[in-house]
Amino acid sequence: MSEIKSIPVSELIIPPGTKVRAGLLKSVKMRGVLTPIIVSPQSSGGYTLELRGYIVREGRRRVKAAIEAGLETVQAVVLEDGGPEITILTHATRSENPVAELEAIQEMQRSGMSEKEIAAAGHATVSRIRRLAKLNHLVPELAKKVGAGNISANLAFEIASLPSGTQRALLDEETITAETVRQAKYARRQAVIPDLADLVGDAQPPATFEDVIRQLSANTLNAMLADLPDEARFATWRAKLRRLLNELQVAQSIQTQAQVITNASVA
Repeated sequence: MSEIKSIPVSELIIPPGTKVRAGLLKSVKMRGVLTPIIVSPQSSGGYTLELRGYIVREGRRRVKAAIEAGLETVQAVVLEDGGPEITILTHATRSENPVAELEAIQEMQRSGMSEKEIAAAGHATVSRIRRLAKLNHLVPELAKKVGAGNISANLAFEIASLPSGTQRALLDEETITAETVRQAKYARRQAVIPDLADLVGDAQPPATFEDVIRQLSANTLNAMLADLPDEARFATWRAKLRRLLNELQVAQSIQTQAQVITNASVA
């Protein structure tokens, strides 16, 4: 059951921090709120139920614009049986406030409804319910910004996939955009993945096979050369071994001459 009535803006309850675009504010100042908002009454608890105001289920930005424009009242559709189902229905087609949808679904789940029962009732598909559940990973401050309309729905899901520390770093930004989220992701990757130079450090490259055979004695090199098959495909290695043997012979000759000179000078 519902009715349209004029409601003082002072009785309307919207999420704190709700912002309004300049174009909408200009339109409301010139022509007022043309489309009725959707609200449901909020009553106090206890034995005596008293009206505490109206929860804005759809149209919070129009209400904010009306307040800033100095309007005293706005036209509203009052849903007397308003509840989580109304919140879902008013946002289902536009996905304007996924946090509000998630809260509504959680309210139904607390009342005992399962995912399948919520889907069977036509409020949201199971896949949508599970997608919305990802927003549970938003840090509270960012969840409030999403609920207030300061962060787009698509961006909210992207932010929810980030670690809480990276999310909190976004709180320092005056405006959270797709670019600031991209930069936050990049900064996180830089922090997680150390610089390549740090990984390598002063480590030497691994030794090659030629480095190894240079450490062998002349006798071993001669034995290897003798064991190589007399085939064309081994010609390169025969040449390498012979060159190494020549180098060893030259080095030994120089060492022998140096020793002779040293002995002569001592004598």
